[in-house]
Amino acid sequence: MSGAGTAGAGALLGWSSQLLFPLTIMVLLLCMDGTAASYFNGDQSGAIHTMESSGIYMALHCLIFGGTNTLVAWLGCRRIRQPLGGLFRTTDFSGWKAFQYICIGFALQQLSVVLYAVTRLLHLELPEASFDYFQSTQSMLLALLYTCVLAPVTEELLFRGFLMKSLSAVSVRFGIVTSALLFGLMHGNFQQFILGFVMGLFLGKIVARHNSLLPSILVHMAVNTNSMMLSLLQEKLPEKVANVGILPFGMAVLAFSIMGVLFWLLYERRQPLPYPTQKQATRSRTAMFSPVLVLAVVVLAGFMVFLAVRGANG
Repeated sequence: MSGAGTAGAGALLGWSSQLLFPLTIMVLLLCMDGTAASYFNGDQSGAIHTMESSGIYMALHCLIFGGTNTLVAWLGCRRIRQPLGGLFRTTDFSGWKAFQYICIGFALQQLSVVLYAVTRLLHLELPEASFDYFQSTQSMLLALLYTCVLAPVTEELLFRGFLMKSLSAVSVRFGIVTSALLFGLMHGNFQQFILGFVMGLFLGKIVARHNSLLPSILVHMAVNTNSMMLSLLQEKLPEKVANVGILPFGMAVLAFSIMGVLFWLLYERRQPLPYPTQKQATRSRTAMFSPVLVLAVVVLAGFMVFLAVRGANG
């Protein structure tokens, strides 16, 4: 199987957790005298309420999604003969560069918010990301652990580790762009697709530059932590207190974002994505239509549309 085909198969295997998770929840609901409908209809009584308030729901989320990402990344790296340890051997990386990259990550996060706001101005009713993780203290702590630590590590292993390395056999540019597209689609909603794709391009670029996942993991952690802290302030504090607390937090993020724009203009703008050779460009056009890769993109995009339609009808 070609590099593009291998990556497409890996993306489909990674996406399988989107099916495994609700199936696991439904089995547990049946064991607890619940119903499958209570999961899909968002019923907050009975078994589904017990699962969320006890943290079982979020614990399964951590186990299934984090475990699937890690397993697929490990199997994929074995397939392409890429030692996992080799993904962390960083070259030419420092604390100053980490600070620059995190600031740029915040700037790209704000850019995705602006792009999403434009879609709302155009009256495009698109589903929003859900951060309703705070049903209990246990659930909240597990959500913080997964979103701020486990997800950045396991998702980078899968997308910038196995998938980008596999796709880069075609060309580095093809690997960065295609893995970013798959990363965005994997999130399953339009708001996070925008952020995932834009951020994926930048993360792929710095991984290729330093030949390591460490820079992308640090940026991924910072961006996810920013989202979770904002959500936590909004959900757990009274409205008047939250508004006061969010202001200094938002101003700090805005300051870092402005620095990120400056760092981009001063440094990153001068270092575009690697240009492919003529031979690599020809390979890219062929790999773009790899049946397995096309299938992966169609399935992921179709699933996102399905969730959008279900949300609009709900």
